[in-house]
Amino acid sequence: PLYGVPISVKEHLALRGSYSTGGLACRLNQKDTKDSLIVQVIRSAGAIPMCSGNVPQIMMLPETYNRIWGRSRNPWDLCRSTGGSSGGDAALVAARCVPLAIGSDVAGSIRIPASFCGIVGFKPTAYRVSGKGNMKARKNNRSGTSAVIPVVCGPLARTVDDCAQFMKAVLVPEMFQGDSSVPPLPFDVDSYQSKAKLKIGYFDTDGWFEPCLTSKRAVREAIDALTKAGHTCVPFKLPTDGWISYGLLVAINAAEGNFRSFVEALEGEQMISEYDTLHQASNLPNLLKPVIMALIDKRRGHLLKQGRNGGVPVWDLWQSVAKVLELRQKWDNAVREAGLDAIVHPAMPIPAIQHGLSGKLTASCSYMFLANLLQWPSGALPVTTVRADEAHYRRKDMPADQRDIISRIVAQVMQGSEGMPISVCVMSPSYRDETCLRVMKEIEKTIPFQEEPKAFLKA
Repeated sequence: PLYGVPISVKEHLALRGSYSTGGLACRLNQKDTKDSLIVQVIRSAGAIPMCSGNVPQIMMLPETYNRIWGRSRNPWDLCRSTGGSSGGDAALVAARCVPLAIGSDVAGSIRIPASFCGIVGFKPTAYRVSGKGNMKARKNNRSGTSAVIPVVCGPLARTVDDCAQFMKAVLVPEMFQGDSSVPPLPFDVDSYQSKAKLKIGYFDTDGWFEPCLTSKRAVREAIDALTKAGHTCVPFKLPTDGWISYGLLVAINAAEGNFRSFVEALEGEQMISEYDTLHQASNLPNLLKPVIMALIDKRRGHLLKQGRNGGVPVWDLWQSVAKVLELRQKWDNAVREAGLDAIVHPAMPIPAIQHGLSGKLTASCSYMFLANLLQWPSGALPVTTVRADEAHYRRKDMPADQRDIISRIVAQVMQGSEGMPISVCVMSPSYRDETCLRVMKEIEKTIPFQEEPKAFLKA
């Protein structure tokens, strides 16, 4: 089904004869001797892996930079980020180097780059696509947090149909037989192509990070498009807000304390400066945290309290896990009671950021975190670009608890952002990947995104 299609493969996915470093210099002496399962399956489908897409060091940033391959730049504006951690692949697709790429997503790592680079990115339901054989940016290639928030591979492409074609090509017996954790569910073409009318919920803010004006407009335009197509669209009241989802994902990943497994994985290599804010928060003496939290703004205080110097007790970790399970139940109940097939919401609530700002703006990823916590399928697609009259982020327009240093940095991001792409996200309950893609396709069909990074392509 993908015969002759050139693709890029995210750098941490094992690619025979190449290197899967995860941005770690210590991995350069470990050449891949065989493909990961997803690469093996995509080769069988006829695709031709042409290159590896760059990733950030230890793959935990919405920006792509490491000391091996350097910094990935956004084709729409070379001074801005491609996002991360599948940022190199998103840039390759946006720059028309390849029509299709394989990325992976544990906290928005497919959808953030897709949003920043004006392309389509799809994160399948957890475990729907195998991650077997993929490199993890941890010591001894181990990651316990993946038991709660698993990494899932998915496509980045220019159209929704291309993403659907990828899913159809990889959900095959070779995948199911190669990894027993993947349920043997082929792609349901009938669901994807169905003409049945759907009921779709929407929201334009999660209460944690106020989207820019263009992001809110993008949600309105997407909902107008779906309504025009005959679907029922209703406002959706969030059962949990962004404060909870952002806090839970950070708490799970920071439970070990001091960035320990990441530091160990570096094997003496210096951590890049983009991690300074997170690393310092993780290493702060526990006795000082209440004092500092009383002095700083509410959102940064919320981030600070999630980690613990030396790690959290097992009891606290399991309480966080229990809260994740409770969050899933609340969302399942809310969507079932409302009779919804999908939910539309902001993707990244701001356009691509300038290089070097990612460590200070992880708060902006809250909309991405939600689908990872829920283990739901979720896709981002471009809808519009920032207009000149929208290229601002005014403090006075923000909720009181967001008039802080984060909003001041976002104001810098919005300066000069005219013409940058803005996306929306669609998510559906678990194993309704085809429905999620179908809603994305309906939006794309009604308001096709025809903008492109013209200056880069003409250079």
